[in-house]
Order: sequence, then structure tokens, then C-alpha cells
Amino acid sequence: MASSLKPPPKAALQRFHAGQVGDDTVETYLAKGWSVGICCKACERLVEWTPPELAARFEGREGLRIADLVPRLTCKGEDGCGSNEVTVFPHLYDGDWRWAP
Repeated sequence: MASSLKPPPKAALQRFHAGQVGDDTVETYLAKGWSVGICCKACERLVEWTPPELAARFEGREGLRIADLVPRLTCKGEDGCGSNEVTVFPHLYDGDWRWAP
């Protein structure tokens, strides 16, 4: 299944700061069925962490604030540019997802 996730507009991408995420936690995203969209400010590479991925990555740490996660993210891996300037934003997951804490 292809995701409908799209990068934010360039102006919004450049103005992003972690405070815009608010107090949402991994649990908030799981409960609402949101993916985390992660977009690099330098190269505009876009990655999606779906709810099933979030549940696996952060099992037992669902109270982690998304804003606290931002400083630890970098654009790495295949096709990554190495920048640590990234944005994060919620995206309604395109798949079927139910979370039972």
C-alpha cells in the first residue's frame, strides 16, 4: 500500500521547530492512528514511521514526547544526507490500525 504522506511546503519546512509539536507523545500518535512524518530540511528526504513501527520502536516508552525525539533524529541511512535538521509532523495512517495499550 502506498502512503499518501507528502512533504510539508518549503516555507513551513524551514520554519519548523520542535516546540510546534506540543506535548503529543508516542501514545497520542498510536491512539489517534497517526504516523510520524520525518522530513529533512536540507535534502527534503521524507520518511514515515507508521503506528505499527512506532509501537515496535517505542514499546514500553509510549510516554515519550515527540518533541523530545526531534533532537535525536538525523537524515541517515540509504539516501540520507547526514543533516540533523529535521521536521516531524503527524500524518493519519493510511492502513488499518487499532491500538490497545
